[in-house]
Order: sequence, then C-alpha cells, then structure tokens
Amino acid sequence: MAKKPKIAIVGRPNVGKSTLFNKLSGKRASIVDQMEGVTRDRVYSSAEWLSQEFNIIDTGGYVSSNEDVFNEKIKVQISAALNECDGIIFLVDGKDGLNPNDQFLSKVIRKSGKKFVMGVNKCDTPEHNTRKDQFFDMGFENPIPISALNGSGVGDMLDNLFELIDFNSISQTDDNTDCSITIVGMPNVGKSSLLNALIQREQAIVSDIAGTTRDSVDTIIKWHGKDIKIVDTAGLRKKSKVDSDIEFYSSLRAMDSLLRSDLVLLVVDAEKGFTKQEKTIAKEVIKKGKRMVILVNKWDLASGTNVSAELYKEDMYMEFKDLQHYPILFVSALTKRRISNVLEIAWETFTKQRDKLSTKELNVWIEKAVRNYPPPAAQGKSIKIKFVEQVQQSPPILALFSNYPKLISIQYLRYLHNQLRESFDLKGITIKFSLRKS
Repeated sequence: MAKKPKIAIVGRPNVGKSTLFNKLSGKRASIVDQMEGVTRDRVYSSAEWLSQEFNIIDTGGYVSSNEDVFNEKIKVQISAALNECDGIIFLVDGKDGLNPNDQFLSKVIRKSGKKFVMGVNKCDTPEHNTRKDQFFDMGFENPIPISALNGSGVGDMLDNLFELIDFNSISQTDDNTDCSITIVGMPNVGKSSLLNALIQREQAIVSDIAGTTRDSVDTIIKWHGKDIKIVDTAGLRKKSKVDSDIEFYSSLRAMDSLLRSDLVLLVVDAEKGFTKQEKTIAKEVIKKGKRMVILVNKWDLASGTNVSAELYKEDMYMEFKDLQHYPILFVSALTKRRISNVLEIAWETFTKQRDKLSTKELNVWIEKAVRNYPPPAAQGKSIKIKFVEQVQQSPPILALFSNYPKLISIQYLRYLHNQLRESFDLKGITIKFSLRKS
C-alpha cells in the first residue's frame, strides 16, 4: 500500500480549520462551534483528492496572548503536528482580514521548513475572491480563496500543495494497525494522563479542569513490533449533565470511537469508586460487544486508605456483577505504577479466542451444562436445547437452538453464560446468545 502524506491545518481560532477538516474527511470528525478554541488536541482523519489518499490533522487555534490557560499547551500540539506532517494548509479568515496572530503563525510555519499553501477561507462566492489580496502583504505569493463551508476552491488549494510535496521522500508509516484501543470514562478520571503515560510523551492535553479533552485523539504506537492505535476520548457524563452543544458532540464522538475499537479501556477514579455513571458506561461497552479491561486509576492515592485491591474489586462486583468477567488493573498514570502491564493485558485480552469455538466443543459443553441443570419448564412446556454453534466472531455470538427459545428465562441464560466462561478462557470478552427455533 502506498504511503500517505500527512497534511496539517494550522490557523488562529475560529478561522474554519475544523470545518475544512470535516469537509476534507467527509465526516464530522472534528467539532465545529462558534466559540473560539473548541479544538484543543490535534485530531486525525483520512481523506482523498483525485485518487491521492492522505491523512489530515486538525490543530487547536493558537493566539499570541497568554489569557487562555491552554494556550501554551496548544502551541505544543501545533509544534508536534508541524513536526510530523508532510505539508501544511495555513488557513486565514478572509472575512475578518489580516490579524497579528496570522503574522505570528506565518513565522512558525516558515520556521518549520515544511511545504505549505495559504487558504483564505470564507470566500463563499466569486465576489469574495478579492479578499485574498490583503494577505499578499505577508509575503505569500499565491493565497488561494476557498470556502470550507461549500468546498469552493478547496481542490485548487490541494492541487497547489501536492505539487510542492515530494511524495517519494515521505517516511510516514501506513495507517494499518494491529489493534485499536479506545480509552473511555468519566471526566477527569485521568484518561489523557493514562494515554500520555502509555506513549511516554504528551499527546493529549492534560489539566485539572474536567472536560479538557473535547475531541477523540488518535495515537499510533509501536509495541513489541505491533502497531497499536490508542484513542483518548472526551469524558462521558449523564445526558442530564451535558450542558453544552460542544460536550454533546464530544460524547457522540467518544461513542463513535468506542464502536470502531477492538478493545475498550474503562478508566475509573480510585478515590471516587465505581459509580452508577461508570456502570452505565460499562453496560454500553458490553452492549456494543466490545472486549474490555477496567483500569482503576489514581491507586497511589486510594491505596493509603488500607483498602486492598481484592476488597476494592468486591465492592465493584457489588455495584455491577458482570465486572467479574473482565480484567481489573490497579494503576497510577501519575506515578506510572503498573502502566507497563496495561498494554500487555490489553493485547492478551484482544488476542484471546480470536478463532471460532468449534461446534463439537460447544455441544460437549452445552450437554454437560444442561445435564447438571436442565432449563426449567415454562407455561407448562418442557424446554429442550438441541445444539449450539458460534455464528459470529467479533463479538462472539452463540446461537442456541431450542424447541421453545422464547421461553428460556434470563436467569437460565445467565447460568449458561457463567458455565461457558468456566469452560473456556473468555476473560475480558463480551459474549452474546442468539435464541433460535429448532
């Protein structure tokens, strides 16, 4: 597969970077809002123009003042994006005109040494194209009028940029990964700190303010020769607690990342414990059929209370019994305690039972389970389970064929579920039954 160039979109706040990002990627991958500074972390997606595939990076809007607590961290993110990209789209606002922050960013871009084009956004009609003229004063030879909203001029801008890029020199690796892991949890439980500890560099912005991560942030790392994609997501809260459009779309993005992942790391704050909100998230992960590992973060703070990990687990099981089927690891992203074990356990869970369970093994199991505890009669009818087979791999779905499948109780299915886990190594794997008439 041909290697794809990375294109970074850089500009001051609210010039339309995320709108352009979404236009190029063909989906609402980055949050768009009238509020300045919505995108803080760098966000990745794939795109294509005239058969040329490329990856696009959206960055936070940087201003030269220090009023925003996140501003310096956004600067770090922009620098990281410029360092890893192969080309730059420098986006300015044709409607608002030349801004001192544009001047500042132009110096940063030139200093990077990367190939770039200037896109003059918000030129939504041909009459607006003259808005580009004011940017000649910055020393740019060919500012290109575009509309990120309706797409006009975007193709010309990409043509100009691709002419500048030496595709033979691109050293970027392919997007193909061996495993995709999504980090989920409540706000401020330490998801971004965990990501940074795993990759050993600052990728996601970390602060003491809940809700710092608004977009889902993708990072690909090498681990024992494997390409692992780790996605940090916005904190998930009860719908009644979501008080802004930005947070609403962030939650949607988090759920979308969960859906596309191979495995989920559910992060819990050790000091707060496993709450009803975490239970709701865990249920959603299980509902989606995802493999899961639970990480109890900030254990360095909670362990001082003389509560053992085993007792802590028992309390979690009291809150949600199904957790006993998933690995629970006690870690500290701050002190790096047991962080080295996270990917090992995640990979072990991901690779476990990748092949279908054989029909022969499953029917030996079901015969034994039914012999030990037959399904109770219902509505005066004797229920028989004839045979079982696995009909789907991910998530594993087992088809139970019965004379009266609709009469099999939830309690009996739970019994079969537990018996199945005792007979096969299924820790961390979500299993579903499909009841069918035979």
